[in-house]
Amino acid sequence: MRKVEVKPYNECWNSMFEVEANLLYKIFGSEIIDIHHIGSTSVKGLKAKPIIDIMPVVKDVNRIDEFNTSMMAIGYVSKGENGIDQRRYFQKGGELRTHHLHFYQLDNPNIKRHLAFRDYLRSHSDVA
Repeated sequence: MRKVEVKPYNECWNSMFEVEANLLYKIFGSEIIDIHHIGSTSVKGLKAKPIIDIMPVVKDVNRIDEFNTSMMAIGYVSKGENGIDQRRYFQKGGELRTHHLHFYQLDNPNIKRHLAFRDYLRSHSDVA
């Protein structure tokens, strides 16, 4: 069984996101429209599982599977949709996961949902 620990906020989480976002831009190029840091590690001051959740927004989510070999080369395992229709999900770090990627196509309503939740917590520290 995998042990998950919640840690105090770490200033390094944002730079870990930036490093990974740059790698993703190099692999996917113009397929990526934007990349967002989401999840609890994206909220300054919030305790969190130390796993960086990243949401790349892409032109065509169905093309993401074409990049699985390149993603494996930088340590990611493809999980396909992993239970969420029209998403492509990747994990990095094995049992000691460090990153989760949630690829969505530009018109997917899950993008707005993830960003709204993150932004709400960022602007309401009493709730976070």
